[in-house]
Amino acid sequence: MASDSNDGRRSASGEVSGGSGPNIQPAVRRKARRFLRRLPPAERESLIIKCWMSHDARWFMAAATTFGLEAALHLNRMAVRDEGRAEARRLVRRLQLPAVQTVSDYLLIQEVIIGLLGPELLEYALTESGEDGFELQIQRCFAFDAVSRAGIAGHYECGILPRVMGWLDELGVDYSLTPEPIRCLKAQGRECSYTVRFASGGAADAPSGRYPVTAAGGA
Repeated sequence: MASDSNDGRRSASGEVSGGSGPNIQPAVRRKARRFLRRLPPAERESLIIKCWMSHDARWFMAAATTFGLEAALHLNRMAVRDEGRAEARRLVRRLQLPAVQTVSDYLLIQEVIIGLLGPELLEYALTESGEDGFELQIQRCFAFDAVSRAGIAGHYECGILPRVMGWLDELGVDYSLTPEPIRCLKAQGRECSYTVRFASGGAADAPSGRYPVTAAGGA
C-alpha cells in the first residue's frame, strides 16, 4: 500500500534516502570525522570530560531551580550512587578486572575508574588503615569548587562519596564508611577525610554500604 509519510526509503544500493531526496547524512558524517581526527586522543578525552561536567552542573541547577535545592541534592545523591554502580560494572566487564578480595584489589579498580572519568578532577591521598581499610583524604574537589562558585557550598550534600559507595556496592564489598557522607566537610571548614573499612566475615558495625536514601539527604 502506498504511503505519503516522510519515512526514509531504502534504495537499490541499500542506502536510506529521505522523503524528498537522497540521504546526505553519511557524506556529512565523513566530513565531520575529518575534523574530529584533528583532535589527539588525550584532547578528545579532555573535551568529552568537560562536556560531561558542564552537563552535570546544568542538570543540577535546572533541578534546583525547578524543584528546589533540597530536592536537587537528594536526586543528585541518588543518581551518582547508581551511576557509580554502572561505571564499576562496565569497567570490570570490559577490562576483565579480578574480583575484589582485598583492600588493594579494590583500590586498583577505584584508580582505574577515576583514571577513566577524569583524574584531574580531584587531588587526593590514600593511606592504609590497617589490613582491612584505607583513608581517603581529598585536598581539591571539583564539586566543592563548583558549588562554591554557585554560592551554595554551605548547603551542599556530598556527591563524591556516594559515587564511591556505588563502586563498592557493585563490587560486592561489605564495608563501613565514616563519617557518613552528607554535608560537605570542606564547606564546614573541616578536613575532607573518610575512612573505609572492609568487614571481615559479615556485616560491619556501621551500615556497611547500605545507607538508606532519605529525603533528608541520605545516600
